[in-house]
Order: sequence, then structure tokens, then C-alpha cells
Amino acid sequence: MGGDWSLPRLLLGALAVAVGLTLVVAAGTSSASLGAYNTDWDGTSQVRAAAESADTPTTVARNVSAYATVPANRTLAVVLSPDEPYGPEAEAIRSYVRAGGTLLVAEDYGRGGNELLEAVGATARIDGRPLRDEQRAGPSPAFPKASANASRPTTAGVDTLVLNHGSVVDPGNATTLANSSSFSYLDGDRDGELDDAEELAARPVLTTERVGRGTVVTVSDPSVFLNSMLERGNNGAFLAGLVGQHDHVLLDVSHTTAVPPLVALRLSLQNSPLGIVFAGALSIAVVLTLADSRASPGWLRDRNEPAVDRGTLSRDDVRAAVRARHPDWDDERIQRVTNSLIQSDTNERTDD
Repeated sequence: MGGDWSLPRLLLGALAVAVGLTLVVAAGTSSASLGAYNTDWDGTSQVRAAAESADTPTTVARNVSAYATVPANRTLAVVLSPDEPYGPEAEAIRSYVRAGGTLLVAEDYGRGGNELLEAVGATARIDGRPLRDEQRAGPSPAFPKASANASRPTTAGVDTLVLNHGSVVDPGNATTLANSSSFSYLDGDRDGELDDAEELAARPVLTTERVGRGTVVTVSDPSVFLNSMLERGNNGAFLAGLVGQHDHVLLDVSHTTAVPPLVALRLSLQNSPLGIVFAGALSIAVVLTLADSRASPGWLRDRNEPAVDRGTLSRDDVRAAVRARHPDWDDERIQRVTNSLIQSDTNERTDD
């Protein structure tokens, strides 16, 4: 075996591989809550997985221009608690909805969801106060359960949704598809307790409404789509049903900071003809470089081989030079390196 694969070198090599793999994984995944590439409990990577399992083509949109590239009347666009306001860019989404697209907006306490709902012409709004339920909830009152109307297409086969520190929807002119229980209340002062000023009542958490030729679905808690929450109640069935009713899914991550570097690079290359050409040229250059280096003398040479001016030296001279440079090497290794040097020199002379 060529090279000095001593224990320290092996450990160093293993460490280098481990660090390299860690960097690649870190650059290709996200730890951001609600991140589409976060595979942990607080990520939403299962939203992409649901579309893939249904063989539904999925577009990950880093720019609102993607809305104009999908068939509106057969597409479900998903926006989960945007970090930044859309501003004038919301016009592209408004046009998509009015052309027949379905837009799902899930928000709880942020402003981005309501600003987008207003921009596209929907009347539903997220209240923004925490919803709690002391009687009908999951692990704690902060996980209220909501009863869904299973007879409606959007919630077909869905009986119960489970929220996770969510809020409620002020429906406006929208149709309510799911309500919290009559034991739920809005924790206006956020003290985690039912106070005299806080009223027990059933409240909407999921609505749908027509906007132009399209549909806007509003959910008062993006956490419904967390990886860990899809197993609670019928949350997973709700997502699968939405995906199954459409021929295309658009995951809008244009106004979030949850896209990892490698994914951002890949998406940029996919959406750029020049990027595709550049990536192809770079790949060819790497292959040609590797092929050229493998063809050059010394590719398989011992990496600790000393620089010996071989010239017309005899085998004994070469062996002596190697031993002089590495007195700590044993006879077997010295002989192996000597043979390698002489063989390499012979090949070079033959090629010339």
C-alpha cells in the first residue's frame, strides 16, 4: 500500500472527511424554524415530502416571478409566516390568485401574513393573540384542538386540527372551515391564564374565500405544518388533501431567510441558463483536470517520496539517497520507495 498511512494520518484523514461532510450537510440544510429545508421537529421539510410522495411537481420559489411560471388554476402556493413584507412584489401573487391560483397563507403573530392577505384582496385576517384551551387541547392548553368541516373539499376527511401556540382568524367574508372548541379563549395579556376579561368561545382557525377566479386559504398557525405537528390530529391528512387537489405545488420562500447556501446556489443555477452553462463547463474542467493528473507520472507515487536527482544513479545509489533522507524508515519501505523511483524514471525515459 503506497503512502505512509500511520495512525495519526488516518485520524487526520477521518477528521477532514467528517468536517467536510458536516460542512456539506450544514450548507444543504437549514435550522430555521418553519424552514422548508429544516428536517428537525420545527422544520417544514415534510411539506416538500408530501408533494414528492404524491408525485406532484414542486417549485421552490425564491422570487415572486415564479408565480408567473406555473399553471395558476392547477397550483397550490404555500406561504408560511413570511419574515419580510412583500410590498409591491405582492402584485405578482395577486395576479396569480385572480387567474385561478390557490394561495395558502399560514400566520400567527407576524405582520407579513396579514399584509399579504390584504395585498391579494382577501378579507380574512389573523388576530395575532394566542389561542388557548384548558379542556380540548394536546400536550398543554397552548395546543388547542379545532373541529373541521369534513364535508368541504378543502377539509375532506379531516376531523381535527391541532395548533401549536397559534392564533385565530377574523374571517371577514371568508367561509370558516375549522373552529376551536367553546372552551377556548384568546390570551390577550399573554399570561397563560384565563382572566375575567377573556371570554370562552369557539373561534375560526381555518377559512377559505374566493378572490377573483382563485382561492385564498387562511390558517391561523403555520405550526400546523411543522414536521412534528403533522402527526397530531389530522394535520397530515389536511396537508395531503390540499396537495392532492392540485397538479403543482409552489413553496414560496422568497421572503424568508431559511434557504441554506447550497440549496440557494442550486436554485439559482436551475433558474439561470447562464448558470447551467457555467456549471456544466466547470464540471467538464474538473473531470479533465483529474484525468490529466492521473495520466501524469507519479500519480501513484509514495507521497513521502524524497526529491532525489536520479540522473544516472544506480539502484544502490538511489537506495542510499533514500536512506540518508529517511534514516528512520525500515528496509522494506526503503526498498519499496527505491523501486517506485526507479520504475517512474524508467517510464519517463520510455515515454521520451
